[in-house]
Amino acid sequence: MADPVEHDLELTTSALQSGPLALGIAGGLVEVQRWQDRLDGTAAVALQEIGAMLAELRGELESDEPDSAVLADLMRRLGERTLAVADEQPEGEVRSRLEELGHLLVRGAAEAG
Repeated sequence: MADPVEHDLELTTSALQSGPLALGIAGGLVEVQRWQDRLDGTAAVALQEIGAMLAELRGELESDEPDSAVLADLMRRLGERTLAVADEQPEGEVRSRLEELGHLLVRGAAEAG
């Protein structure tokens, strides 16, 4: 059976392949919620930081008029932090998925901004 984290990473990277604009607000909220649920209660500081950024992202996505510049900045920061977490992982599938996700978020931020 696949690792649940690896599975969630695969779902999120697949969702972001066509960029955040293709994902839309509803799809973005699904992904944010998935990761907020996964990270809830974690003791790892880096993951707590990501959780806080996800909460900010969710708030912006749920606002009446989401600001594309704010969304782009949050996605860029999430991507950079995800890449930093990836660097701390041993070689393997989870690290590769985290790197892919980090790059997709940074690229998506550039597209959204």
